[in-house]
Amino acid sequence: MSHLNRGIHDEIIRGWPAADRSRFLPDQFRHTPETGSTNDDLLAKARAGEITAPELLATDYQTSGRGRRGDRWEAAPGRNLLFSLALPLDSPRETWSRLPQLTASLVGSAIEDILGPGHQLQAKWPNDLLYQGQKLAGILVEITLKPHPVAIVGVGVNVNLRADELPPALRALATSLYEIAGYESNRWFLLGLIVQGFLRHHPERLLDFQDTLAWITARDLLHGRRLQIRSGREDIVGTASGIGPRGELLLRKDNGHIREIVSAEEIRWR
Repeated sequence: MSHLNRGIHDEIIRGWPAADRSRFLPDQFRHTPETGSTNDDLLAKARAGEITAPELLATDYQTSGRGRRGDRWEAAPGRNLLFSLALPLDSPRETWSRLPQLTASLVGSAIEDILGPGHQLQAKWPNDLLYQGQKLAGILVEITLKPHPVAIVGVGVNVNLRADELPPALRALATSLYEIAGYESNRWFLLGLIVQGFLRHHPERLLDFQDTLAWITARDLLHGRRLQIRSGREDIVGTASGIGPRGELLLRKDNGHIREIVSAEEIRWR
């Protein structure tokens, strides 16, 4: 491990109790100044059978970062928190669909801890965290099954991004911790809170989903909104009626029936 990687690892675990430190050793972390996509990098390792314990990859800049639908996006170097966490999956397969919501709750809780009382985020199913209607963080969970199941949890948080660094068309749509709080935040301290949350609550909160579901429900941005959803080749219209026990979106159709939406390519509301 390079001195830079070791120094960042030490920042991440600063203040952790010994029990948590023992579960996240220096060789489980790597930082790179630039990469195509942290998710792609860890997916390649997982598919080669090289991931048998949680592994974290962070970067300052992604040249091929993408959103849930494959959309490409970039962030100013060093401004934001960009990372992927590889998690070997030992829990029953039917719990895996809960992972995006578990991730949202752990990332969101860490952000709220930094912002302090009076700052509550909004969770937009399936993969965004917003503050007062502006996007603050995005999540992309990908799972590879062979040679053994591994989830790659990709997260991007706008940390020290300034509004004037965004294209004009995005300034009303996105925000950052800096814009909310008015001062810069330490990316590695935030990452430490998030990783510590995973070490403490994964896979337990996949097996017992109640705490995660309660967190998401209290911040559910879509609840009660009239939605038009593109899922596969189907367009579905209805009213968002909460999140189900598998992490799915519950959509009440005009005939009163509840449709369970597991994935969606596009969500529009009226």
